[in-house]
Amino acid sequence: MVVLHVRSAAAAPAAPTSSPDAGEEMEFLYECAASAAVADVAAALGALAGLQASLLSLCRRLRARCAGPGTAAAGELERALDEAEAYASKVQVQHNRFLSPHALREHIKNIEKKCATALQEPSEAFHLQESASDSKHERIQLWWAGKELAMDHKLCDYIGVNDKTKVTLHPQYKNDCFT
Repeated sequence: MVVLHVRSAAAAPAAPTSSPDAGEEMEFLYECAASAAVADVAAALGALAGLQASLLSLCRRLRARCAGPGTAAAGELERALDEAEAYASKVQVQHNRFLSPHALREHIKNIEKKCATALQEPSEAFHLQESASDSKHERIQLWWAGKELAMDHKLCDYIGVNDKTKVTLHPQYKNDCFT
């Protein structure tokens, strides 16, 4: 399996400043076969980046909203937020740990439950799951070694057939406002 170290720089200037990756570099590790299609890898990386960004944004928004309460239930919410942020942080790359979309979704569900318990409001009141950032991650382009990877090729066309390769990819998001 090929290990992809995905590093995306700070968000584009057109992006809102409240997004979690505004001014911050996002990183994670992903594992796939060398024979995988670039389009499939890009879709998976876009979805994973979207989940990571949504989770980190959710944690920041809830921390800002729940700064005051000191109840035991708020302590459970705080613990859930800490665990989610630790899992989605770029520090995981240093420990050679891969992100899982399933685990990211589980952290979001756990936060929703703790939020409803701690703040005694339905989770819908917090707009916990944002779909606006997902559209950005659907328009992803992958770059490696200064080259854009064509979506109609396979990953092995660029990195070779060795399955014990680790490469650093830099995703960029297509900006629809430029023609």
